[in-house]
Amino acid sequence: MGSVFLMETLLELLDDMRSLGNREAIRYCNGYRTWKFSYRDLRELIGGFVVFLDQHGFKKGDRILLWGENRAEWVAAFWGSVARGVEVVPIDFHSSPAFVRRIQSETGARLLVLGAAQRARLLSETTKIEAETLTLSRISHLPQTSCFEVSPVQPADVVEIVYTSGTTSEPKGVVHRHSNICANLNPIRAEIERYRVWARPFQPIRLLDMLPLSHMFGQSAGLFIAPMLGGAVVFTNVYSPGALIETCRRERVSALITVPQLAGNLRNQIQRKFASAGRTCHRHGWAGVAERWLVHRDVHRALGWKFWCLTVGGAALDPELEVFWKQLGFVVVQGYGLTETSPVVAINHPFHSKRGSIGKPIKGLQVKIASDGEILVSGPSVATEYIGGQGSSGTRFEGGWLYTGDLGRLDAEGRLYYRGRKKDVIVTADGLNVFPRDIESVLNRQPEIQESVVVGLADGRQEHIHAVLIFRSGGASPQDLIRRVNEQLEPHQRIQGLTIWPEHDFPRTASMHKIRRSEVLRRAGQYRSAGGPQPRSAGGVRAILAEISGRDAASLGPGQHLEHDLGLRSLQRMELLARLEDEFAVEVDEEQFARLNTIGELESTFRFAENAKAPAGVQKTKLVRGAEGRRTPLPAAFSQPMDAAASPSRPASLRASLATSLPRWSRFFLVRWSRRLLLDAFLLPAMRQLIQLRVEGKENLAAIRPPVIFAANHLSHFDTACILAALPFALRGKLSPAMSQDYFRDFLEHRNVPPRRRWTLGAQLFLGCLLFNAYPLPRGVSGARRALQYTGDLISRGFCPLVFPEGERSTTGTMQPFMPGIGLMAMRLEVPVVPVHISGTYQVYSVHHDWPEPGEVRVRFGPPLSLEDEATPEQAAARVEEAVRLLGSGNG
Repeated sequence: MGSVFLMETLLELLDDMRSLGNREAIRYCNGYRTWKFSYRDLRELIGGFVVFLDQHGFKKGDRILLWGENRAEWVAAFWGSVARGVEVVPIDFHSSPAFVRRIQSETGARLLVLGAAQRARLLSETTKIEAETLTLSRISHLPQTSCFEVSPVQPADVVEIVYTSGTTSEPKGVVHRHSNICANLNPIRAEIERYRVWARPFQPIRLLDMLPLSHMFGQSAGLFIAPMLGGAVVFTNVYSPGALIETCRRERVSALITVPQLAGNLRNQIQRKFASAGRTCHRHGWAGVAERWLVHRDVHRALGWKFWCLTVGGAALDPELEVFWKQLGFVVVQGYGLTETSPVVAINHPFHSKRGSIGKPIKGLQVKIASDGEILVSGPSVATEYIGGQGSSGTRFEGGWLYTGDLGRLDAEGRLYYRGRKKDVIVTADGLNVFPRDIESVLNRQPEIQESVVVGLADGRQEHIHAVLIFRSGGASPQDLIRRVNEQLEPHQRIQGLTIWPEHDFPRTASMHKIRRSEVLRRAGQYRSAGGPQPRSAGGVRAILAEISGRDAASLGPGQHLEHDLGLRSLQRMELLARLEDEFAVEVDEEQFARLNTIGELESTFRFAENAKAPAGVQKTKLVRGAEGRRTPLPAAFSQPMDAAASPSRPASLRASLATSLPRWSRFFLVRWSRRLLLDAFLLPAMRQLIQLRVEGKENLAAIRPPVIFAANHLSHFDTACILAALPFALRGKLSPAMSQDYFRDFLEHRNVPPRRRWTLGAQLFLGCLLFNAYPLPRGVSGARRALQYTGDLISRGFCPLVFPEGERSTTGTMQPFMPGIGLMAMRLEVPVVPVHISGTYQVYSVHHDWPEPGEVRVRFGPPLSLEDEATPEQAAARVEEAVRLLGSGNG
């Protein structure tokens, strides 16, 4: 194989994207909908942003801020800036507006590109940022072009300024040049070329990148390595383990790029859901690989047969966690790097790794261990220039070497092993060094411990080894546990003090989920001063409730009702459910969650997620396997099956299809063409004999590119047929009307009703799906999320849902207020809404009619509404309602 051409600037990688053409580049899933972009689509997005920069007078050396979640528009803004020599300042999407203001002031950035959530937070602030703003969603609406010229750049030119995480000090911006990043990528590119021919049968290789693009490790996978592989990157903003497992399967992910905490959350979910997770395989080599895939086939089926690798970085990986994933038959790749090293220092080879090692240094970097164990790095990928910030970030440059502040060792084969942060080492009274990570690995193996942090707690001039524990209920007492652990430790490592952490998790950095040890140390001392270990609290629940309800957390009590006292309606409860799932890393059944009415019930249920023990009064419906093979009762709220096959009482196939997922059979090729034939040849002509149809506003449909949502007032069962008849032929085949799932509940839930009613409902549901491509739409608190997922799945497939935001047919012929669900759909699914007003169908066939009567019907279409940037779903729904009313008055 010939030598690999070495990149000097990132523009060369941008050029490579042109040759990838229609190959998949990006998938973005927000939990409700999936967007797909080819490399041609991505280049058009990039070109649109380049034109925007040119129109606004941006020149080489100008700066922009990028503040938002991972998505295709973020990638386009980055590469568009690179194409023009504009310097990017990426900011973690969790950052506060005050921090963004500080960075803008330090860097002099002229433009702030931000996500919708960040825009809402910024608008709530009184102090403004002195820069023009552009939302990420608006980038997709810019005029797009793939024909753009790049500005000439040199290897020494600046690409971006990446701010350090700030876990140990005030963040500083690290200045990265083309030469730094390319020097880091070239060895990886050369290794990819060695295996390119073997990777072809597995294309498209999809990398699920769970790290923020504001972090250099996240950029490596999401911006650089995916196009070098000729594969695609998958982004998502859902973090609950159940949702991540489903994302891996649904999107056919090949490898997961994540941090140790998320890898641990996934392990816990797998141990809860799959009995095979506790089985051990004993064969080695290829026979061992086959045995592990066979024994754990239920896990591989859940994650998808294409999934084979976890790449973990950003923090130290527990050796036991590494062993767990390898025992299941997955490859585990660890890496080590820093912001200053652009970012990779060392990485494991997927097929030649060694347990506990973080890999061999990449070519071009020199790594050595100082006399005190500190890791020193030197090479062309090391960035040595900072901007802003005060104090030390834990690193320094001296004699051409970067002193990382991390401790490690090199073995005889040149593999690097991580031992922790230098500043975290505890020095005993005997002058011996104690590495907290060594003690934590023993503590975390104990079944009573959820997680631990070991710190040096000062007592006068002497440091004592102090364990801070998140303790599960049941089992040994904390004191007995410490005695048992100390028997497994060397004398100088033995724990001398103990604090039970009173919250469900330790404080962590927002993006990389690293434990903030300095904060744990500070508060552990406070808890000890306050009289020893404190009882566990559900502060996480109340903190989230306070944020959503806008109340002070201190004013919330266990007896308060979520709806009556806090005013949480269905939309707020859906947001609460999503936040709690992410916070506690659990999967919650919507129907069961809807039955939780008070703060006390919430706290009791979610305290189970922390302690793995069901509280008194919580229904126990299922057994799950804990981390050490223990079986513990699981409350009903956490007993949702991962898929239909996992449910022991799986309903009949038709009912299961309609009650738990979209009726996919109605979109099969033969069914679609049969529907078109029936509609256009028989049903619609027959309807036109009954009514006189007048269509207005067709010009508003001319420029529509599906998918869109049609939102109409609701007068009659004839409304859907009239809209179908009014639409152009191409859009008619894309329409998918929503039906109320509640109307068919007797059929879907096997209720004890007369057989004739069951058969009637089943026939109506079948004919609605067959003839109109309709789908059942859940309503109410328990169905809000599923309604979004149903509709999002349709939109991802290019269909145009038709919804009636009033929720039911009018009984008087006048339009009723719109429910906020239509606003939520438009905002979460980021799709335009076409307002539709219907008149005349009430006189033809109203709720009071037994049989239709001849008459005149008017259908009027308005221009599409873009609602992604509305502040609340209620405001978005109000805009749609106003547009429909204006159409009805003749002014739309």
